[in-house]
Amino acid sequence: MVPNQGIICGNDKQTEWDSKDGMNENEFLTQKITPLVWFTAGSKCDQWSSNGALRSTHCCCIVNQLFPRSPIGYDCSDIWKRNKTAKSGIYTIQPEGANVNFQVSCEMSATGGWTLMQNHNGEDGLSFNQVWADFENGFGRLDGEHWLGLKYIFLLTHQNSRPSKLRISIGDFAGNLAYAQYTAFSVGNAGLFYKLSVGSYSGTAGDAFRGDIGNTATNQDGSYFSTQDKPNDNCTPMCSTGDILYPSCSYYQQAGWWFNACGLANLNGDWHSSDDNSYWISSVSWPTWRANQSLKFSKMYVIFD
Repeated sequence: MVPNQGIICGNDKQTEWDSKDGMNENEFLTQKITPLVWFTAGSKCDQWSSNGALRSTHCCCIVNQLFPRSPIGYDCSDIWKRNKTAKSGIYTIQPEGANVNFQVSCEMSATGGWTLMQNHNGEDGLSFNQVWADFENGFGRLDGEHWLGLKYIFLLTHQNSRPSKLRISIGDFAGNLAYAQYTAFSVGNAGLFYKLSVGSYSGTAGDAFRGDIGNTATNQDGSYFSTQDKPNDNCTPMCSTGDILYPSCSYYQQAGWWFNACGLANLNGDWHSSDDNSYWISSVSWPTWRANQSLKFSKMYVIFD
């Protein structure tokens, strides 16, 4: 039984909801809880009154009994179109054509909603040098540093009536910002090792994915995703930088990424602080904007018109 009133928790506050105000539970979650936090049921929370209302006042309420984790949109853009006052936060989505739902971090603005697939800023000390399974399933905190998961990025970028784009936002330690945007963004399925495909570039950060003109080994468009335990790059049998030989780009740059042999971009490299962020082999790197510098942050979004 799902009660028609109770206490739900979000952003360290308790918020009352009653169906008599005319909103259904999804509208309530969209409008009033930012970010949405799901709690595990506890013995003190499992107290119901005769009319079905939650009797406990503890902030460990049974949220997934009060409001099941049902998807409220295909992606963050779709959620925003359904409710243009929706706030940034964590939402449950189910992309068009997908048979699973999952949670994502949405960044909402006055003009739309963007689905965050990567956030790398050093604040959580999260390493992006993870094994294949972690990159496939996702890791980190949705409300902090994280990688959404390749299998979920695949679903987001294969919605038949919803062509997707890639938006990359980056910043340096001087406070400067830049972006790169690509049309027709998608990743292949697991059998294709989540192969990267990006369309035309626009922006202020430069087209690092396509690398140096005339050097096909630096073009990462069309590259398979690689990790140290599952290298799918073009280091056959070895890659080299100067007189340094290495078996894979993920090994050399200490990250999972769409490497060719190896290419310029690597937003999943090691994060470095402002007092020591130059000339690292592994770094948060977009060198068409800041050569030889590790960036302060990177964010990657799947966006839709």
